[in-house]
Formats: sequence, structure tokens, C-alpha cells
Amino acid sequence: MSLSIKNLTTRLSRQILSKRPPGIGHRTMADDTNNNLKKRTIEEAEKRLQIRINGIRAGIDKKTIDITKEVVYYHILQYLEIEGYPTEASSDFKEANVSDLVLYIIGPIISATKKSGRRMLLKREKEIISVDGLTGEMEEFLVIDRVAITEEKSVLIIEAKRILMGQAMAQILLAMRDASDNNSGGIIYGFVTTGEDWRMLSYDGRDFVMANKFTVLFNTMRDEKEGWLQGNAIIVDCMLIALTNGGLYGFTFCSRKCYPTTRHTETVRK
Repeated sequence: MSLSIKNLTTRLSRQILSKRPPGIGHRTMADDTNNNLKKRTIEEAEKRLQIRINGIRAGIDKKTIDITKEVVYYHILQYLEIEGYPTEASSDFKEANVSDLVLYIIGPIISATKKSGRRMLLKREKEIISVDGLTGEMEEFLVIDRVAITEEKSVLIIEAKRILMGQAMAQILLAMRDASDNNSGGIIYGFVTTGEDWRMLSYDGRDFVMANKFTVLFNTMRDEKEGWLQGNAIIVDCMLIALTNGGLYGFTFCSRKCYPTTRHTETVRK
């Protein structure tokens, strides 16, 4: 390996922190009118996020996906009703609030994925041990696939932070690498989030790939359901990609298209 783990994470973190791609951004009624956001198609969302969604949702039909998006939408509204809007301006806003939001979002998505046959299980505060026995930091969210009674494969890791998501990058990159090594191959997916903003990553054992940042919730989303479903619900599509393909061989997401067993063009390698 040409780079040490420390150098690898430093290099990756610098690239990620220096890259400021446009996110989907906050929604308001004025923005929807001016930009026609309610007519955004899934293809436009793919282009915005630089990932390919269609064709890689194994075993999940469109009706189930649409229902899951509605359930997630109402879960987020319930979260906002109970805990309020996650904002750094509030002294009461803690990292635990971000973790609660992640749980509200990922719960219905895991349930939908399990219906496709994968034996998913969500673990909290899970430590990932590298193949050389070194222990890492606790990961708030780890989704595994119980492929056999005595065998588990890591599928998805989520790192939640209350402030800049760049602070979570080094930790999640190391965790994804260790999880991939423990899986003996296959794709590992990751998300970092501050609650409002999310970023998706993948690692195929060789290359890390990062999608553009996107926004999942906004202040006026209670009054703009269709706008959320056609734009911000991309979080459901992204997580379904991760949960249906994570830990498996053959597919990954890259900057333009999705190919079986190919390497990425815009990546940082080990």
C-alpha cells in the first residue's frame, strides 16, 4: 500500500473539505416557483448527485419505494414536531438530536429492504476492528447483513455530527476501509450527516468515491410535500442503493454511470 492509513485519511479529508459541490439546498415556496423544483425528475436528481440510481435497486419495486418515501417524509415531520428543527443556533441542539433524526429516516428504509430478502440488522455504537486487530472509534450506526448464522457482512456506516460533516470524514473513511477488509471484498457504503445535509460515499476495496452533498430537510417541508418527494427524497434512493448492494460484489456507484466490476474515474486510491 503506497500510503499509510494516516496519510490516506489526511489526503482524503483535504480533498473532501476543499471540494464544495452544489447541494440541492433549502426549499421554499418561492424557490419551487422560480426553479420549478416540483417537476424535478429522478434523472435530474441523479445528475445533481453524480450517481446512478435506476437499475440497481435489487428486489424492490417502484410502489414500495414510493411508499417508503412517504413514510420517511412523515417520520421526519414527526421528528420535527417532537425535537424541533436541528440547528446549530440552538444551545439545546446536540449530536444526539442528529442521531435521532437518522433513526427516524433509516428505520422505514431498512424495513423495506428486508422484504427483498436481505437479513438486515442495525447496530448502534459498534466498534469496527481492523484485520490487524486495531480498534477504531465507535460508529453510531452500522447496518449488517446476516448472511449466515455465524457470518455477518457490514453494509452501511452512518456518521452523524452536529456541526461540519468534514470532521466525520476521517473516521468514516477508516471505518469503511476496515469493514471492507473484514468482509473480504464487496462494496461498503457510508453517509455523513449534520441532520440537514448528507453526503454519500462508497468504497470497493480500492477506491473511495464521494457524491455531492444534498439536503434532506428544510423549515417549510411540512407545506411542501411534493417538493420534498421529488427532490429531497433522494435520501431514500441513496440508502436503498447502499442496503441492496452493500457487502456484495458487482456494483458500485461512480461519478457518471454504474457499471459491474469497474473502477471509478474520480477517486482517491489507497
